[in-house]
Order: sequence, then structure tokens, then C-alpha cells
Amino acid sequence: MIRLLLMTLMLCLAAPAWAQVSVRLDFGRERFLLYESIIATVEINNYAASELRLVDEEATPWLRFEIMRPNAEHIETVGPGFLAGAATLASGQSAARAADLVAYYKVREPGKYRIRALVKVAGYSGTFASGQKVIEVVSGRQLVTKTLGVKDETGKETMRTYSVLEVLMDQQVWLYTRVEDAQAGHVYGVVPLGEWVTFSSPKVDADKDGNFHVLHQSQPRQYHYSVISPKATVVKRETFTNFNSVPDVKRTEDGHVKVVGGEAVGRSRSPQPPTSP
Repeated sequence: MIRLLLMTLMLCLAAPAWAQVSVRLDFGRERFLLYESIIATVEINNYAASELRLVDEEATPWLRFEIMRPNAEHIETVGPGFLAGAATLASGQSAARAADLVAYYKVREPGKYRIRALVKVAGYSGTFASGQKVIEVVSGRQLVTKTLGVKDETGKETMRTYSVLEVLMDQQVWLYTRVEDAQAGHVYGVVPLGEWVTFSSPKVDADKDGNFHVLHQSQPRQYHYSVISPKATVVKRETFTNFNSVPDVKRTEDGHVKVVGGEAVGRSRSPQPPTSP
């Protein structure tokens, strides 16, 4: 009886403290391509009467992530891990932080991952946790691969492998380009190219500077043209139609690559994969 009363008293004392802070985790969608940026957005709300201080304490950051595989394997950090920067929340105030989990955690294999955001508030014991989210990382289906030599800033020649991959995203098929040095085992990044009409074939080539050019059909009469650098950054994006002729990519005698045919309708914005409902 006494033990039951003690447990009830402890719960009554603890409940107000935990109710003073809420942590919400969101990814926008549930499926990601391997090595694609996985942006975790964390929202912290202060329901306490006093302000809350969010500061790193010694080697422990105030915001961190718990990432687990279904087999209970714990995913470790890369380097020093994510640092969110100090913040102070007045009563009733909220703050949000975003982190790319691929950059700070060893999410390096296809499969499902169970993730929670953990927040440590100065002056409070314990940790405030978000609800658990489950995401899936997929390898995609490889359509095209091209390997070539490129020169870095020092003039040293290195190798780049460009791959075009297709991925099903919420009932839509998307194309991505992955840039890597396969010999060194280093992936520079994954770039979304946009929605893809699957009965067509992407057209690809590389120019004298090592940039990768991809032209793919995104709608029945629309094409997206993307130029990706050896460091997996976007050099150019344009949109073309095929009302009078079908666009294609051609390499010129001086080593440049350009679109021939079709009708240019201007630059296109970076495509964003569909979010989960």
C-alpha cells in the first residue's frame, strides 16, 4: 500500500514537469533514397511559466537523435555530431531546428529506421523525447551509369561515377543522380531530378569539365534538363517542351554539352519529392 502511494506521488510530481515541454519530430515523408539528405525538423514548445534554456552541456548537445534499426542496432554519429546552437524560450514560445541526419549519423544502409528527437533542458533532470517516427531508406533502381575522370581544384585527376536511379515516392516515380568516387568509396551526394514518365528513357552525357547532363521526360509534353557538378551540386536546371521537335542532349566538338531540339520554357526550380499525407 505504501509503495503504491509513493509511486502515485512520484507520478503526480513528475507529470507537471514533463507537460511543460513538448517535442515534435517531422520528416515530411517516409521514404528516402540511400545517401539522399534526410531532413529532420524538430519543434520545441515551452508550456512552462518560466523561460527554458537550451544549451549544450560539456560533451552532451541539448538536441540529439536516437536512431535504431528494427534489430535494435543503434546508429552512431559521424564526427562531432549535430550542434543546434543555444536558444532561450520564453513562456509560450516555440523554436524549431532542422538537421540532415545523413550528414551527422551513419545512415548508410537500406532499410527501416526508428527515430526520436531528444531534448535536454538546462535545470531539468532527464530528457524530453518526441514521438517515434519510422522512415524507410531504399537503394532505388539504377538506370544509367557513367564513369569519367575529372580534375579537382589542385589539378589532380580523380574519378567520378554518375548514376541515374529511379525511386517510387508516394505513387510517383522520381529520378535522382548519385555522384560518387567508387574507387575511394566516397559518395558526394544525391540530387533529385524530378518526376519521371517511365515509358521514356533519360538522355545523359558529360562535358569536358566533368559535369553530368541529364534530360528526362517529366510530363507527356515536358522535359527537365539538369546539369550536376562533380561535387553533386546543381549547375543548371531548365524545362523544355516537345511541341515542334523532341529535345536531346549532344556533345559538341569542343567538349561542351547542350540541348538540341525542343522549346526552352525557362529555368526550373529544384524539384521537391512529394510529402507523406
